[in-house]
Amino acid sequence: MSKIIKTTKFTPGWGIGIKASSLGLGADIVKSFNSSFTLRLGASYLKKDFKISTFDDLGGSAFNYTTVGSVSLLFDWYFARSVYVSAGLMYNMSILEFESKADKSQYIGVIEITPETMGSITYTLKPNEICPYLGIGFGHTISRNKLVAFNVDLGMLYQGSPKVTLDATGMVAPTANEEQRQLIQDNVKGYMFYPFLNFQLSFKLF
Repeated sequence: MSKIIKTTKFTPGWGIGIKASSLGLGADIVKSFNSSFTLRLGASYLKKDFKISTFDDLGGSAFNYTTVGSVSLLFDWYFARSVYVSAGLMYNMSILEFESKADKSQYIGVIEITPETMGSITYTLKPNEICPYLGIGFGHTISRNKLVAFNVDLGMLYQGSPKVTLDATGMVAPTANEEQRQLIQDNVKGYMFYPFLNFQLSFKLF
């Protein structure tokens, strides 16, 4: 009697994935065409504000306001069963903002200078909006023949040199000049690549 070998046939389909990445929290719509190619359309977003430090001698604080997010279109090619190369484009919504301002009034003799009068200094870094992406992944962006799949992406986003804007109010307003803006621009011009790490859990719909 010959032995019957049971095989599972690949079935293309559609799925949805939830993800946590270095560009925030979000979701993907996933389409598999065959066992080698999938397409992902997704979005992610995260906003976080926090105090960096306090300058006790000056009575001031520095704050960071970070927004990361993207709309992505990625094409995945599996060159091994559970290893793939991803390439595509992302619309980068990331903005990095720093603000320094006084927490309390300062005194010159008997003259009080309030935080509003002292003012604040803010500089903002913004990368290119349209960014190419290349990376490698492990796992499956959509299950081949089951309901649930898991994958991890590692890659780089080319975002170009961040564009710097500088603004100041009150007594410190003169510091927001082109010379200072260009100095910051020169210091960050080398940050053209953004590391991308993504963990995704997907569910096959049909």
